[in-house]
Amino acid sequence: MKNLIIFFILLSRCIGQIVDEKETLVLTNELNNKILAIHCKSKDDDLGDHYLAVGQSQEYKFRDNLWHTTLFWCHMGQGPDYKIQQVFEAYRSTWTKYVGYTYWIGREDGIYFRQDPHGLPLVKRYDWNLTAY
Repeated sequence: MKNLIIFFILLSRCIGQIVDEKETLVLTNELNNKILAIHCKSKDDDLGDHYLAVGQSQEYKFRDNLWHTTLFWCHMGQGPDYKIQQVFEAYRSTWTKYVGYTYWIGREDGIYFRQDPHGLPLVKRYDWNLTAY
C-alpha cells in the first residue's frame, strides 16, 4: 500500500510537470549608456553569453525539473571592460509555489530584483563588485 501511495505521488508530479506553466527569467539593462553582459547557467543548461544595450532584456523560459531542484546562476558585467560585475543566484525552484516571473535589472548602483510583472517595487539585492584582471 505504501508503494502504491508513493507511485501515485510521483505520477501526479509527472503529470503536473507536463501541464505546469513555464518559469520566466528576465534580465534587463538599465545602466547609463553601457552594455550589460550576461551569462546564465544551471547544472544542466548553459544559456550562453548575451550583450544587452540600454533598455534591452533577455528572457529565458524553462520548466522546473521533476524534483524541484532547478537552480540558475547568472553573471552580469558592465561594459566596456566588464571589470564591474556580479555573480548571483537568479532562480531557485520551490515546492511551495509557482514563481512565474523573476526579473533582474542591472542599474548603475546595483542589481535589482522583482518577482511580479505587475508593479511590485524593485528591491536592490546586490552591489557591483570591482574585479581586477
